[in-house]
Amino acid sequence: MTTVARLAAALGERYRFDRELGTGGMATVYLADDLRHGRTVAIKVLSAELAHSLGRDRFLREIRLAAKLTHPHILPLYDSGEADGVLYYVTPVMEGQTLRDRLQRERVLPVADALQIASEVADALDYAHRHDVVHRDIKPENILLHEGHAVVADFGIGKAVAAAGSGGETSLAVTQVGVTVGTPAYMSPEQACGSDLDGRSDLFSLGCVLYEMLTGRMAFNAPPITATRGDLAPGVTTAVARLLSREIAARPANGAEVIDALKHAQTSSAPARATPAASATPAKSIAVLPFVNMSADPENEFFSDGLTDEIITDLSGVKALRIISRNSSMQLKGSAKPLPEIGRELGVGYVLTGSVRRAGTALRITAQLVDAEADTPLWADKYSGTIDDVFDVQERVSRAIVNALQVRVTSSEDARLRSRRISDARAFELYLEARNELRRYGASTARAADLLRRAIDIEGETPPLRALRAFLEFSKVRGGTSRDNSALDLTAAEGRALVDLDPDAAYGHALLGFVGYERGELSAAARHLAKALELDPTDADVMFFLCVTFQAAGQVASARRLGRRFYEADPLSPFAGAMLCVGEWFTGHPELHVDALERSLAMDPGNPILNWALGYTYALMGRADDAGTYATWMRSHVPELPYTAQLSSLVEGMAGRRDRAVAALAQVDLAPLDGHQIFHLSESYAMAGDTPRALALLEHAVDHGMYPYRFFVEYCPFMAPLRGDPEFARIVEKAARRVAEFNIE
Repeated sequence: MTTVARLAAALGERYRFDRELGTGGMATVYLADDLRHGRTVAIKVLSAELAHSLGRDRFLREIRLAAKLTHPHILPLYDSGEADGVLYYVTPVMEGQTLRDRLQRERVLPVADALQIASEVADALDYAHRHDVVHRDIKPENILLHEGHAVVADFGIGKAVAAAGSGGETSLAVTQVGVTVGTPAYMSPEQACGSDLDGRSDLFSLGCVLYEMLTGRMAFNAPPITATRGDLAPGVTTAVARLLSREIAARPANGAEVIDALKHAQTSSAPARATPAASATPAKSIAVLPFVNMSADPENEFFSDGLTDEIITDLSGVKALRIISRNSSMQLKGSAKPLPEIGRELGVGYVLTGSVRRAGTALRITAQLVDAEADTPLWADKYSGTIDDVFDVQERVSRAIVNALQVRVTSSEDARLRSRRISDARAFELYLEARNELRRYGASTARAADLLRRAIDIEGETPPLRALRAFLEFSKVRGGTSRDNSALDLTAAEGRALVDLDPDAAYGHALLGFVGYERGELSAAARHLAKALELDPTDADVMFFLCVTFQAAGQVASARRLGRRFYEADPLSPFAGAMLCVGEWFTGHPELHVDALERSLAMDPGNPILNWALGYTYALMGRADDAGTYATWMRSHVPELPYTAQLSSLVEGMAGRRDRAVAALAQVDLAPLDGHQIFHLSESYAMAGDTPRALALLEHAVDHGMYPYRFFVEYCPFMAPLRGDPEFARIVEKAARRVAEFNIE
């Protein structure tokens, strides 16, 4: 008999169960009728593993303390108890939506609404803290919006779990079933470290929620709020800054103090004037828009784009500046949006615009640095010369920006601005053409190879040309156009040589990171990719690969943190938006950022990987029909990709059509596939009912660099047919060991 059936039988005289409303890490929620009082209720049923680990008496003792809380902004606990070994608690069913629902629809709330919600949550927290109850999990999902007011749900549940798992064998058991009290993006520093908590931890979480309501962005690792909302009153920015202080003593002492601060903030209408210390990062943030090709020959487009790239690379080497990545800049190519709008969209204070006019060897370049908010130029200049002068122009533009923003560069940064990665202008052109060719979907590697050969004939075996040639070979393997994995050996050897030859450049470390990921050597891959990102903070390829490396290694918090950084640095990149959503696959909440993935696909609708990722996300959410739409698209457009067969099979398996699910996988060649692709095929075989094949592929995936064991045992619905099998338990134990062994120090 299932858990809910046992509970329904035990409580049949009091509650009539209707249907499941949802499930999470700790409990499954059911809609039910309260027969005694004639009302509809929500019954939250703890998972069997968690209930066993917590212990009945201690959990119920703590839950009763929460049940005593009576406040207009706290969702009451109607009932709780244990029946037939099942722990449960009962709450009202609130009409309306959660704050998360509203944020997904509106992204940024009106200031008055945000302050009202924050004040009402602070009121609830003030009351609870005075009754010695700390919530521990304040986040938009736990804030209900009912008839225009905020109501905080699950008060005391976190404390009950934490208290029940606070020692000895019980504590170990709680860890083994994977319960984490709190949500990483909203945790206070002391909660993340496992320290003792008081009410000020909840106030930090409230600050995270308020920041998100006002900016549409999560506060974790984000810039000060003045970077994106320069229109806020000083009282608001001060209140947010105090709530988000890492020092506990610097935060408000209690919820009443927060309410008072927000009340006074609403009476002040003057916009905030940030101090230089508080606004150092946003004040020095720049987007370099694509230089406009003014030449008669449209084929010179690669040259203007290349100049844009090189200036981005130059400026990203100055640590006092925050530079938006190339992908987001290129999304704005030809845009007619006003510069203030672009500045707000990208979260930057300044925008560099320019144009390139070329006729033969003659060259004319204009550049202008604009204060995005004021829409006024800070600096502008024109440069005339020949193609041989392009390197001098590039350096002069970069130095002019540094000077205009009064940035002091270090000696090493000064040397990087002076450096010439390629000295010959014609070789530089060929390099730009080859790089442009490789960045196209369905690129001609043969043409790129020819361009690189010609560049090397002119320039010699210089590091950037060698790096691009090695990346070309790696791309053949990564893209599946070559089954000769010896190319990975050559790429790795070239990466090591480039690290020795040019240790201050990113490309050697990047190559080693790419190869490490492809081989499943995730710790080494992460070390090299992190170093490459330190040397070139705008490299979107490196950020993407480091994200997926962390995900594959089960380092969920690191992956989500980097995903948010990726999005901040490259907000218009389709893959940056995709990483926000993909990171939530591994938390069991794929719905949280599905809108970001939908926007990503709208930017690049022909991208097969984005189509697969959205289809797979819908499948995780149980939306089989929507997943099927993307499986159909992939069969029509990219029938040869393994991802196409995987998603098609998954959809068939979800519908119970097992024969068709197996047939969809028949033509997949496993030999060239990496651990990530093999794991997803394991899911498809599991849903098709072929347990031996699914287990064999799962172990292969774990052995070859795909081992997020918490996803396997808790969050992935497609692993459900394998759970309970002793072989699955053995494989998962191996995955858990690999997660524990992961180390990038």
